[in-house]
Amino acid sequence: MTMHSRKMNNANSTGVRSLAALAKTCSTSRVLNLNAIDQSALRATERLHTPFFQDRLLNCAIITKHRPRPDEIEYFHENVPVATKIIFPLDNLDLRVGGRSVFVNQIGYLNAMCDFLGKDQVLLDADLTVLELLNELPSLDPFLVREQLKRHNFTPSDDYFAITPSDTARLEKFAYNEIRELVTLAFQSGAEAGGELVKRMSNAILATNADHRLAPLQMTLGLEGEQFQRGIFSWKGFLYYKWQFQETRPELYKVVAQMQSMKIRGRVDPTVGYLVGTVRGSIKTRIQEAIERAGDILSLYDDGLAGLTKKGNAAEFRRFLLEAPGLFIELGHAMGMISHIVSYWRYQFRPSQTEVTNVEEFLDLLKDFDLGLSPREVR
Repeated sequence: MTMHSRKMNNANSTGVRSLAALAKTCSTSRVLNLNAIDQSALRATERLHTPFFQDRLLNCAIITKHRPRPDEIEYFHENVPVATKIIFPLDNLDLRVGGRSVFVNQIGYLNAMCDFLGKDQVLLDADLTVLELLNELPSLDPFLVREQLKRHNFTPSDDYFAITPSDTARLEKFAYNEIRELVTLAFQSGAEAGGELVKRMSNAILATNADHRLAPLQMTLGLEGEQFQRGIFSWKGFLYYKWQFQETRPELYKVVAQMQSMKIRGRVDPTVGYLVGTVRGSIKTRIQEAIERAGDILSLYDDGLAGLTKKGNAAEFRRFLLEAPGLFIELGHAMGMISHIVSYWRYQFRPSQTEVTNVEEFLDLLKDFDLGLSPREVR
């Protein structure tokens, strides 16, 4: 088993023909560009205090969440709707050269990694664990990646996580408003359930691991040990995605409007022009479907929480948290692609831009968005 090796400007796993296009971004919900972060640190003549991976080659890779194409399905023993792909640039300074790649948990994955990195599996154990943790997540949203790694005692430098203080503050405010009624219910037996308490509890939920501060909530929900830890992590994920949904949706509509109205400069082959129009129409439809799908899943969360806070039905919300991991993956896929489209589009085009000059690259970008939004196939 060998890694897939190709020049990315001919065909590449992310659906964008030039691997160099990924150099324009460090992190989106679908891309974790460790190479760009490493190069930025080198330009600043400094080393990152704690690297993401211990292996040097792996720490300069580009990690993506990727919908396997028809010719890639055979790499896996079973259906994998969204895979985690590791791309190793052939030249870290010139991504136009292309790269070699491997999917996490594809057939022969461990042998391919050991052969390429030139190390025994024992020496790669910590890095392979981190890759498994990334593979468990539905997207590569910086907040979720950071929290997932912290839960398992991996703490890379903050440089790897594009989470601004203002984002954190808005998320904390959102979480405060979300759990206010629940905290009041959990502490109704005489303890003060004022604003300061709600703030402490919301911060505790957003913290790395559930601790003694959440004991009253644990009692209210009737969850034990690891069950409670998993439930809180899923809850945190739903809080994050609900916040992200509210923050991203207005910008998404602007991006879709700009995408639909973008003109192509110069003469365009009629067939290519037709394809551009067809894919744009498909993207518009599928984005609306993704918004509705995310909204439906978040409604299940809202209903479960309301059942607890309005009716005192702890069993309903408890059941939701136990079933949350499956919903979490589905929600993460929808929100991950929505967020990726907004982030990547804004890297590529100015808000005031009204036309493009390279129709082939524009069509490739649209096809990548359309593929990412397409319904999952079940084998």
